[in-house]
Amino acid sequence: MDKMKPVFEVLNQELSQANLRLTIICVGGYVLEYHGLRATQDVDAFYEKSQKINEIIARVGKQFSLNTDEELWLNNNVANMNIQPPLNLCETLYSFKNLTVFVAKIEYVLGMKMVSTREQDLKDIGAIIKYKNFRSPFNTFDDLKKMGFDNIDFSALLEGFSCAYGMDWLEDFFKENQEKLRRYY
Repeated sequence: MDKMKPVFEVLNQELSQANLRLTIICVGGYVLEYHGLRATQDVDAFYEKSQKINEIIARVGKQFSLNTDEELWLNNNVANMNIQPPLNLCETLYSFKNLTVFVAKIEYVLGMKMVSTREQDLKDIGAIIKYKNFRSPFNTFDDLKKMGFDNIDFSALLEGFSCAYGMDWLEDFFKENQEKLRRYY
């Protein structure tokens, strides 16, 4: 069971009492946790924030001891560096009376991680590649472009593949694909 379900249920109750509705699209580490790839402390999500919504989120976080000094347990800081995934690339996780919780497909999260490429993101990229059993960096790159990720670095994707399958795999890949790689560099 999702450890956050009770938190979302209380958030729904608080929204209901305030006569508010909220739709959130979860991304980042929460989606990786949802797929069993790693744990996370917060929930990065896209949603329309307001002072009242943030007060409710803070109150629920305090009730469950989830907030930190730096941020609330549910936050949309991710909107500062990424575009919101379209709903057709998400699945409904929970549909309560006043709260709908979507999760982005893990392939979309891979694209988001490719955009930010922080140290943890590179580990996550490798974990997603291995989890989804992606074998072709070329196909993966093309699929990410089809989802709207036009500014990703092919070399970062190759680094993710080497995290997933090792340096020997990467060396073999370079040997087998020298001509095709010229199009990417």
